[in-house]
Amino acid sequence: MASLNDSVPHAHPFRARPRTVRSKLRIGVFADSCTQPRWIADALARIAASDFAEIVVLALGGHAPAGAPLWQAYAHVDHWLFGSGDDPVRRVDIASLVRPELRIALAPAERAWRARIADLRLDVAFAIGEVDDASLEGLARHGTWRHAFGEGQGAHPDLAAMREVLDESPVVASGIRIARPCGERLGCRSWSRTVPFSLARSRQRLFGKAGDHLALSLRRLYEDGEGWIEREAVPAPPRAAEHPPNVAESVRSIGRLGARIARRTLETCFTVGQWSLAFRFTPHEPWDGSLEGFHRLVPPPDRFWADPFPLSRNGRHYIFFEELPFDSGKGHISVVEVDREGRCGTPVRVLERDYHLSYPLLVEDDGALFMIPETANNRTIEIYRCEAFPDRWRREKVFLEGFFAADATVHRDRETGRWWMFANIGSDIAGGVDDELHLFHSPALLGEWTAHARNPVKSDVRSSRPAGCLFERDGALWRPGQICAPIYGSGIVLHRVTRLSPDEYAEEEARRIVPRTVLGMHTINRCGDLSVTDAFERRRRF
Repeated sequence: MASLNDSVPHAHPFRARPRTVRSKLRIGVFADSCTQPRWIADALARIAASDFAEIVVLALGGHAPAGAPLWQAYAHVDHWLFGSGDDPVRRVDIASLVRPELRIALAPAERAWRARIADLRLDVAFAIGEVDDASLEGLARHGTWRHAFGEGQGAHPDLAAMREVLDESPVVASGIRIARPCGERLGCRSWSRTVPFSLARSRQRLFGKAGDHLALSLRRLYEDGEGWIEREAVPAPPRAAEHPPNVAESVRSIGRLGARIARRTLETCFTVGQWSLAFRFTPHEPWDGSLEGFHRLVPPPDRFWADPFPLSRNGRHYIFFEELPFDSGKGHISVVEVDREGRCGTPVRVLERDYHLSYPLLVEDDGALFMIPETANNRTIEIYRCEAFPDRWRREKVFLEGFFAADATVHRDRETGRWWMFANIGSDIAGGVDDELHLFHSPALLGEWTAHARNPVKSDVRSSRPAGCLFERDGALWRPGQICAPIYGSGIVLHRVTRLSPDEYAEEEARRIVPRTVLGMHTINRCGDLSVTDAFERRRRF
C-alpha cells in the first residue's frame, strides 16, 4: 500500500521502442486559441520532443473561451483547498511549441488555407477547443483526433469531470476520439477515480493520464500503422451536446459540494481509517467478500496492518504484512505466526528502510526465498533474499529504478519458464498509482527485465492495481486486481488471463469480491489451505 503523501515521477518510462526506423508522424495542431490548459500544453510538448511524431503546423484562431464566473470562482477556491502543485487547467501559451514559420491563422473558410495544409501531408489533425472538426475533414491521413471525456466521450476539456463530481459518479472516462470518413472510434480508453468533494483533485488525476494519451496513441500508430486503430480502438458513441450548469444549477451544485466537504471534514476529525488482517484455514476459499469464519488480527489504535502474504514452513504458518504507525507515516514489513486454532504470536519487525515499505510479495526460486516489497517511495523495484527465516533479509538486486511503481507482483509461467512482473506506475501530474497496469518480463527472476510492448496494458482505476499473487485454478491463470473507486480498497476483481506474451496481454473480468461486513478490502492471498486478506474500517479517533 503506497503512503498517502507520495510524489511520483513522469509516467510510463518503460515503453517499447519502435521496431524499425521510419519517418516521424506529421501532426497538425488546430486550436481555438494560443492559450490552452497547462496539461494540454505539456502533452503537446511531449509530442514535439518525441522520436515518433513532430508538429509541422500550429493553426490558431479565436480566443480562449470565457468560463462561467461562478464556476471559475469555485474552481479557484477548490484548487486552493485541495489542489497540489501547479494547476493543470491554468492557461499557458502554446505558440512557442513550433517555430514562427510553422504558425498560421485558423481560417477554415478560406480555400487557400486548406490547400496550404493539404501540402503538408499530415498524418493526424489534432483539434483543441472550439474548432469545427468538419472543417478539418480530409486534411490528415488518419483523421481528426481529440481528447474526449465522460461516458458520452465529449470533446470539451473545460467540462471534464464536472458532471461526474456533481452527480457523485465513482469514475470519469477519458480517451482519444478519432474521426475518419468511415466513422469515429475511441482509442486509449481509461477510467479515473472521481473525488466527490473536489473538482480540482478529480481533474488532477484525470488530466495526469489524459495528457499522456495522445503520445501513447501516436506511438502505437507509429509502430503498428492504421491497423492499431481498427484493432484496439472501439466505436465511439454519438456526440451529444454538452452544456455547463446554468446559474441556478451551479448554486445548488456548489451547495451540495460544500455539504460534502463539511461531512468529509467531520469524518476526518472524529474518525480514523484503519486496516487490519484476517485469516482462516479452509480446503477451498470462495472469496465471497464476507469475513465470517475468519480470525481477525486488529492492530493497536496507533497503526494499521495491511497487504498480507502467507507462508508455511516446517508445519508452521506465518503472515508477512505492512505495518504503518500513524505518527511516522512510513511503513515497514512485519511477520506474525498463526495456527489453525486462530491463535497468533507477537508481530515482529523484519524489514525496514529509510523509505516506505509495503506489499511484501514472497517468491521462492531455486530453493531460495525472496521478498519483493513495494519500494515506490525510493522510485525502485527491489528484491530481497532471506538469509535467516523469518527476520533477516538482504537486498539482492534493484530490478528497475527511476519511477514510482506500486505493488509489483511476479509470476512464473510453467510452460515457458518466463517470469512476468505486474506493477502499477504513477504519473507525476495525476499523483496516484491506482490506474495504469504495466507488465515486464525476464527469462530469470534475477535477470534483466524488459518492458511489455503494449505498456500500459490496462488503464482502469476499477481493476488495474495488483491485489495479491496470481494463481492457477480450473486450468486458467487468475489475476486479482484492486477496485479503487469510489474509494481505495472498495473490493477486488478476479480476472481470467486470456493472453500473455511479450507482445500481447488480455484479461477478462470473471467476478467481483465486494466487502460485505467491512468498508474495504484490497489484498487476497493463499498458501496451502491458509487464506489471508485485509479489511478497512473507520474507528473513533477519541
